This record gives sequence, C-alpha cells and structure tokens, in this order.
Amino acid sequence: MTTRPEVLRQSELLNQLVLDRNSLEELGRVEVLWIYPPKHQVLGFVCKSGFLGAKKAAFKLAQISTLGANGILTQGQSEETDADKVRKLESVIGHEIWSDAGNKVGKITDYLFNLRTGAITQYLFLSSGWGGIAGDVYQLPPTQVLSVGSKRVLVSEATAHQCMLYREGIKQKLTKVGDVLKEDYEQATQEWRSLTQRAQSATGEAKERLQMLADQARERALSLSQQTKQRAQTLSEQIKTESQTIAQQAKERSQTLAERLKERTQTLGKQVEEGIQTLTVQAEEIFDPSVKHAANSSPPAAEATSPAPTASSSQVESAVEADIWGDRPSESAQFNQPDDDDDEPWI
Repeated sequence: MTTRPEVLRQSELLNQLVLDRNSLEELGRVEVLWIYPPKHQVLGFVCKSGFLGAKKAAFKLAQISTLGANGILTQGQSEETDADKVRKLESVIGHEIWSDAGNKVGKITDYLFNLRTGAITQYLFLSSGWGGIAGDVYQLPPTQVLSVGSKRVLVSEATAHQCMLYREGIKQKLTKVGDVLKEDYEQATQEWRSLTQRAQSATGEAKERLQMLADQARERALSLSQQTKQRAQTLSEQIKTESQTIAQQAKERSQTLAERLKERTQTLGKQVEEGIQTLTVQAEEIFDPSVKHAANSSPPAAEATSPAPTASSSQVESAVEADIWGDRPSESAQFNQPDDDDDEPWI
C-alpha cells in the first residue's frame, strides 16, 4: 500500500470502485466490510460484480494498495465467496446500544478504524432522539463495550452519559439555529430600538431646531416691525419739523416782502406827492407869469429852461407802476424832457 489515510470511516469504503493494480481491470464495488467483533478489528471487505452483484470476491485489508477519492487499487488474488457466507459475516452496524441500567442509548451506524492495522478506534452511534432519526451522533470507544451480542451492545450507565459528540444532529442543529435566530432577533430588536431611539432623538432635535428657528423668525419680525415703526415715526417727525420750518420761513419771507412793499409804496407815495407839488408850482408859474421870486434870488429852474408840459394822469400811473417794479425813470427824464416838435414854449 502506497497511499492510504491513517483512519477512515467504514461508510467511506462502501460502493467504492475496486480495480486491479496490475491490469486496471474493474473487479467490482465494495459491498460490505467484515470484522471480528470480539477483537474490534476489521479483517477485509467483499466486493460485488456481475448481474445484480451476484458475483462476490473477498479481499483482505492488507491487499489494499491505494485508496483514493474515486476508487481502490488492490494487489494479489481475491478469494471467491457467495452471498450466504457474506450474510453470515459478523458486523456491529445496526446493533442497539444499551446501558447496564436497562436504558436504550442509541444504535450503531458507523465506526472508525485504522486502515493499516484494521483496529476499530471508535463506534459511532445515533442517539435515541426523534425515533432514532434526528438524534446526535456520539463516539463510543471499543474499550467501554462490556459485551457484544448478535443484535445489541452493552455499556455502563456512566459511559452512556460520558460519550463525546461526533456530529450534531438535526435537533441540536435546530436548537443552535434557534439560538442563532434568537440572538439575531435580539440583535435586530436591539438595533431596531437603537434606530428608533436615534430617530426619536433626531425628531426631537429637528423639532427643537424648528422651534428655535420659529422663535428667531418671530423675534426678527418683531424687531423689524419696531425698527420700521421707529423709522416711520422719525421720518414723520422730520417731515413735520421741515414743514414747520418751511412754513415759518414762508411766513417770515411773506412778512418781509409785505414790509418791503409797504415801505416801497410809502416811498412812491411821497415821490408822487412831491411830483404833484412840483407840477402844481410849475403850473401856477405858467398860468400866472406875474409870480416872481424875490429880487436877489436866482431864477427858478423852470424859468431858465423851457416850461415842461404837464403830466397826464396816465403818465403818473405809469410812473408809479415803474417805480413799484424798479423801472421808474428819473424825474428829470420824466418831466424835463424837451419837446422834439417845437423848441419854443407851447403857450
């Protein structure tokens, strides 16, 4: 044997293809392993071939040359046997395990053995759970077997409670799955609660933020309203003050203009009165030539020059108007203008 594992399960050899190492001809497939229960040792295997597996051939364990993943290579000649002999081979597969306390522990379903020596290292049995179908698989050391019968194996009650777990059954797997699901559910519930708390916290913060923004907007609106009111009041007071100032200035200006007009009117009245007196004197001198000045007095300006014509009422009114508007001509230009038509006195 060149390549072989150290320890393997008997179920791993079942139905394996058997080939002759020298010719590589197919010899059949492994049907069963035969053991010697009192010694807890595997002696060899039987392969079947032909129609419906009618042809049987037995190989000793030492004839296995190579054990691969897809088949077994054997060396040497096999020993022919028949189905009756195969059925009479002793095997512990299917034996029930009972404790010396009278309790059924389980049923042997497989075993582990050393491929080199054939020694069985552990019996594998299915615990009596769910009708022997869904129980856990435990290990039973051959040294703990008290006796082996044709259908049952006896162990001590202490051994029955101390067997190590080899493979978890469906029940235990479901229990673990349930535990995992429970943990996942609790974790999901905790995460959901955490998310809910965070959402509530975020909602509270958002609500507080909105309330704060609303308060700020309200305060800003009140502040702007007060500022607008104060500004409007200030502008109203400024307009009122400016209006009073303008009205006062207009009143003072109108009083000043009235006083100036009055003074101007009085001045014009005096000038008109003086002009009328002057015209009256000139008219008297014209109509009464006997009137003369004193002997040593100088002749009046009216005698030295040509007599001036008497001003008409329209000319007087024009003179008054011109004086009011500042365009009044001088008295000498008004009353002493010579007559262009006649240089001689008109009387």
